[in-house]
Amino acid sequence: MGQQGDRVFAAVEQRGYPDPWSRFGEQLSWESAYAVQIKTAIDAARKDTGAQAAEHIGGLFAAKAQNLAAARDLLADALSEYDRTGMWELLDERAARLNIDDVSERWAVGLAHHPFPIALRSLQFNWRYMKDNGVRAFYEMTTGYLDALMASHRRWADAWEGEAATGVVDRVTTVECDLTSEEAPMHCDICQKTITALLYLDEMPAV
Repeated sequence: MGQQGDRVFAAVEQRGYPDPWSRFGEQLSWESAYAVQIKTAIDAARKDTGAQAAEHIGGLFAAKAQNLAAARDLLADALSEYDRTGMWELLDERAARLNIDDVSERWAVGLAHHPFPIALRSLQFNWRYMKDNGVRAFYEMTTGYLDALMASHRRWADAWEGEAATGVVDRVTTVECDLTSEEAPMHCDICQKTITALLYLDEMPAV
């Protein structure tokens, strides 16, 4: 196993994942969690309609929207801060030195339990994107992805509002939007791990 992966994992063991990226990853994990709760509540409401069920679903949609907006704001603030400090140049230099095979080998120890290890493949995609396009460009792409998640959220909320008003069940929108949200941690909780490898690349473990 290579030295870069071991060094990064030693730093994570000692220091955890750095903010704001740790918080960002948690927010996108909650995007998935809220989607599961909403789908479960909608499935229940279709069997037992009532004002209480509708109010509960409305509250979940509101919390999900607030969480996405907070993630979008956090990312915008992080980009501005890294612009101000010149951090992108340092990250680009580290991305160029990152050995994807080396760090992937270490990550695979805990992640490769399925013939198609989605989390590991997402990490590898992210690092290659950063190498090819620059780290800031990766987060510009991520900003666009968040905008797409917010549009999917609005589509789902509007569809449910229409279903609640008319009684006409819209299963397809629920399926599509639920899956869109459930996929989010595989990109944006994973990108917390992606940038951590760069931030900790030159860290030496404390003796």
